[in-house]
Amino acid sequence: QQRPHWTHPLPPSGLGAMDHDSLVCKVKELQKTDPLCKEQWAKYTVTEGGGTKDPAKHDVSFLHRFLEIRGLIEVTGAYASCSLADFFREACKLSPTFKQAWKVYRQGMGESPSDDPSRHSRDALTNALEFMAQAGLTMMTMGGMTTPEEAWQPGAKRLKSDTSGLDPAKLTLVNKVKEFQKSGDEQKQAWWSFAQMHGLSKDPARFEDLQLQEFLAMQGML
Repeated sequence: QQRPHWTHPLPPSGLGAMDHDSLVCKVKELQKTDPLCKEQWAKYTVTEGGGTKDPAKHDVSFLHRFLEIRGLIEVTGAYASCSLADFFREACKLSPTFKQAWKVYRQGMGESPSDDPSRHSRDALTNALEFMAQAGLTMMTMGGMTTPEEAWQPGAKRLKSDTSGLDPAKLTLVNKVKEFQKSGDEQKQAWWSFAQMHGLSKDPARFEDLQLQEFLAMQGML
């Protein structure tokens, strides 16, 4: 079997003066600052080092060799790294909504006039991604699709339930659930568990009649 082309001898690089600890620190630092180097190290250790990724567990010659030839190690497929700019570019291609959100965010924050993610810093892209994720989570929470983890913790502040406009039959079910919760902490936790399982808020008014009936039947209240 033909060995990778990067295993052939290369001229000395001047790294020979570094001791083991220095080489370990060098490899670790490169992995932290360069995603491509991290993948190159992973491929190198699988091919030449039995899959052991901890630099400290390899000898000087192994580490020295990697630093000499890492520029020749090609990473593709499972080894390939995707930069944040690449992620934004691909997301814009696949999602028109994401593309529009990125454009609106960029204009609103006074960022570079270019829509090309590669023209923006990593920090700018990270902030944009976090902002859009928070906005999406807020909309999902308001719509009853999900609830932030904090909202399910004991003592979390609850929004006042809006029961206006409910038909009498549903209002009766909602009030039964509320009274059940008031009867004790165990009962309150039972409702919270049921609500969380269905991915909705704690407010009984947000549930369908059949869901409320299901819960009340489970508690022997129907």
